[in-house]
Amino acid sequence: MDHSKSSRFQQTLSLVTQLLLGIYLTAMGVGLSFFVYVLWPDFVRGEDGNLAWAGSIRVFSTPEGFALSDEPRLILLVLLTGALGSYVHAATSFVTYVGNRTLRASWTWWYLLRPFIGMVLALIFYFVIRGGLLSAGTEATGVSAFGVAAIAGLVGMFSKQATDKLQELFDSLFRTQAGKGDDQRQDKLTGRVSVTEKMIPTNKITAVQIPEGSSARNVTILDLYNKYGGVVTRLPVVDHRGVVLHVIHQSLLYKFISAWSVESSQARAQAQDLTALSLADFLAFPEMSELVTARAFVSQDATLDEARTEMENVPKCQDVFVTEHGTGDEPIKGWLTNVDIGRLCGRSTAAT
Repeated sequence: MDHSKSSRFQQTLSLVTQLLLGIYLTAMGVGLSFFVYVLWPDFVRGEDGNLAWAGSIRVFSTPEGFALSDEPRLILLVLLTGALGSYVHAATSFVTYVGNRTLRASWTWWYLLRPFIGMVLALIFYFVIRGGLLSAGTEATGVSAFGVAAIAGLVGMFSKQATDKLQELFDSLFRTQAGKGDDQRQDKLTGRVSVTEKMIPTNKITAVQIPEGSSARNVTILDLYNKYGGVVTRLPVVDHRGVVLHVIHQSLLYKFISAWSVESSQARAQAQDLTALSLADFLAFPEMSELVTARAFVSQDATLDEARTEMENVPKCQDVFVTEHGTGDEPIKGWLTNVDIGRLCGRSTAAT
């Protein structure tokens, strides 16, 4: 592997590239909004006295416009509003990471292609809805343009949830009898499941947060010790933004306390009170800093197999954190332990 090339892609984008990408996204938003406006159906009264969609569209000041029948108009609206929804997601992510100065070069193609992914996904979703939820005889003029555009835009904006819903629908339509097919195979594709389906979400993670302006000196050993109990045997330490800094395993904390107790009783004339010790003292203990920072990161689009691979690539790693783009300087969205990954993937994932 070319490590120099890899390091370049992990660097933040240059100001010129950020400017070009920003111009691209701005032009994409303006262009999509304009063409949605142009395609939006106007109602005219036909010869039979009923209201119908106008049979042509006008771009800028074209006098006659372009002939366009109803069904293709709906499809174009779905494509454009799906892309518009994805544009909102991409543009929001872009300004967030530019503002935090953490926009990575490796994600350039994600921003370039995100509107087109939303466009195609919205079209598939539209076909599913028209084919399954509406009557086969429903004409385009009988379909609400507002409803179709709203669904397409939301599918584009929340593509992950839309994909999950399509998978759920497919599983329901093509459900097989238990014990047949994949269930009989030894090498099932469990590892291809998205990490977001199996991770521990942030609202269920017991963690220690360091407030803004504070440091490891402000977190006492007792703060950590009192968090353990029940199923909690390891604690992520995060900063005020939700970025994970360390993972403190219960066994490591007990090892530190035990070693400190022996040292204080044998070598110290005036033993320091345990309650005065802080996370900074813990991190200064031999090998502790290396162990508690051994963690891996994957994006929210990664699979369990990818999470397992990332964890195995980090020496002594037992924890994988899910972030939006898979980098360690982002707020965490979820957490997978080596125990979770080993159970779900069916393979040993012991730390090395």
